[in-house]
Amino acid sequence: MLKKLMLILLLLGFVLLAALFLFRKEKNSSIFSDPKITLGYYLFFDKNLSVNHSRSCASCHDPKLAFTDGYRSSVSTLGENLLHNAPSILNASSMLVYDWAHPNVTTLEHQMLRPLVGTTPVELGLHLHETSCYEYLEHDSMYQVWFKAAYPKETHWNRKRLQESIAAFEKNLRSTNSPYDAYIAGNQHALSDAAKRGMQLFFSTTLKCSSCHGGRMFSNASFTRNPDSVYFNIGLYNVQQRSLYPAYDNGIIQYSKRKEDDGKFKVPSLRNVALTAPYMHDGSIQTLEEVLELYARGGRLIASGPQAGDGRLNQNKHPFLTGFTLSESEKQNLLAFLNSLSDTTYLQQPWAQFPKYFLNRK
Repeated sequence: MLKKLMLILLLLGFVLLAALFLFRKEKNSSIFSDPKITLGYYLFFDKNLSVNHSRSCASCHDPKLAFTDGYRSSVSTLGENLLHNAPSILNASSMLVYDWAHPNVTTLEHQMLRPLVGTTPVELGLHLHETSCYEYLEHDSMYQVWFKAAYPKETHWNRKRLQESIAAFEKNLRSTNSPYDAYIAGNQHALSDAAKRGMQLFFSTTLKCSSCHGGRMFSNASFTRNPDSVYFNIGLYNVQQRSLYPAYDNGIIQYSKRKEDDGKFKVPSLRNVALTAPYMHDGSIQTLEEVLELYARGGRLIASGPQAGDGRLNQNKHPFLTGFTLSESEKQNLLAFLNSLSDTTYLQQPWAQFPKYFLNRK
C-alpha cells in the first residue's frame, strides 16, 4: 500500500515538473505568475473549447492582427458569418463597456458568454458539448496542474471558471508602446513632423475626433459607461432615407427601445487602428482613407440597393458629425498620426505566442 502511494506521488510530481518545465521554457513573463492567467492563456488558444474543435478565441482575435481576424465579420465554428467585425481586445482591461451594441455588458466575464454559449448564431458552441469539454480539461495533465494552482479547493471545471480564467488572461493584454506613447513620454523625435501635424488636426475643434475617441485609449468607453457618450450614430447608413440602419443590426435600440438610438454603436479604441482593418461594427469600410472620407462628408452615401440612402441626412446622427474639408497633405498628416498609434512590440511578448504545449502533445 505504501509503495503504491509513493508511486502515485512520484507520478504526480513528474507531471507537475514536466508541465512547469514546458511552461517556463515557453514563458518568461510576470503576468504568468498568476495561475489563473496561465489557465486563461491556454484556454484562449485551445480549439477544444469549440464543439467541433475547429475554432478558439484566438481564431477571431489573432495576436498577429492586433487580436482581430482581418475579416469583415468573423466566422463561427459551424461556418456561419457572425454579425459583427471582431474588435481588438488589446487593452481590454481599460474599457468600461465591451460590446458593439449591448450597453449592459460591462465586464469581460459577461461579454464572454456570447462567444462561448451564444446561439444566434452559435460561435464556439460550448453549450453543445459542455460535459465532454470539462472532462477533457479535467483529464489533461497541464490543465490539472494549473487548475489546482488557481483553484486549490476545487476539483471540477464549470462555466464560471472558464469565464474567470479567460478574462484574467485578456485583462493583461496590453499595448501601449507606440511612437505616440514615446512622444507623450518626452521623446520629441518619436513622431514624424507629418504625424505631429496630424495630431494637431486630430485634437482640433474643427475635426473633433477626440470628442468620441477620447482618453489615453482613444475611446470614450475607457472612462465612462454613459451610453450617450459611448455609442454613436455616425451616418454609416440611412436606409431608404428613413433615418434607419439595417433592421438586422441597428445598434443599442435593440436594448434601449428608444427610436433615437437606432444606429448607435460603441466607439472603438484607435490604438493599433492601422493594423485592424476592415473598419466599423460591420467591417463595411476597408481602409482608413475611406474612413476619413466618411467623416469628411458627414456620412456615407449608398447610391443603390436595399440599403440605399444618404447617411449625412440621418436624423439620429451625432451632431458633431457635420463634415469637414481637408487638403491632400492634411489627410496624409492625419493618417500619419493614426499610424503612429501602432505598437507591434507586443508581438514579442510570450502571451502573444501560440502555446508550444498544443504543438507538442499528441
